[in-house]
Amino acid sequence: MRVDSGVREGGEVSPMYDPMVAKLIVWDADREQATKRMLRALSEFEIEGLKTLIPFHQALLATEQWAKGETCRDLLEDKKWLKTLAFSPAAPPSGDDKEQAEKVEQTYEVEVSGKRFDVRVLGPPTPPFGGGGGVGTSAAMNGSGADTARKAPKRGQRKSSSGGGPDTLPSPLQGNMWKVLVKQGDEVQEGQLLCIIEAMKMENEITAHKAGTVVELPISEGAPIQAGAPIATIKSADAG
Repeated sequence: MRVDSGVREGGEVSPMYDPMVAKLIVWDADREQATKRMLRALSEFEIEGLKTLIPFHQALLATEQWAKGETCRDLLEDKKWLKTLAFSPAAPPSGDDKEQAEKVEQTYEVEVSGKRFDVRVLGPPTPPFGGGGGVGTSAAMNGSGADTARKAPKRGQRKSSSGGGPDTLPSPLQGNMWKVLVKQGDEVQEGQLLCIIEAMKMENEITAHKAGTVVELPISEGAPIQAGAPIATIKSADAG
């Protein structure tokens, strides 16, 4: 059992950057025993003054989906289940607090779909996107920028809005092919889960960009994959 943390006495935990305070890593002979060790370790943390995701991790590790090695996607999309794990909302600020809150105007240069815009934000003083200071910090949004193809899209944004388009589905990121859930010759629907890529200790679900037949599947479980490499070629039924 190991804990990696860059937080030290006197350090500041800011909500503006990576919220990770520490990383808990455990090992055991199999998944069941490792899960028990992880749950025990989580119960032994003593963290005061901060709200952490420990209750969420404990609840997730106790599910049947986790025990079976599944992705738990139904739970993560179950608002009712997530609500049972939510912290009580903070009391809203009083009228006096709102009046006393300092507000400043900050300007950001934002790129959206390849076009740049100057955006002015009025609110409490906060560090600009990605750290650094001053005006003109650039942020890529909505699929802009030359290296966007290397970033995994968010859950729910991986399927195309059309059944047509290119046949080949490229990998949106670099990683290792953790699971392949279809085979060559399968008929798939748009949005159907094809495979799961593990990258940076995250499981990224890749879904079909169109409906059709998987005519090529140049991937295999356990093999590395580069960003932009083909995952599958899907031919539409009306492609001839």
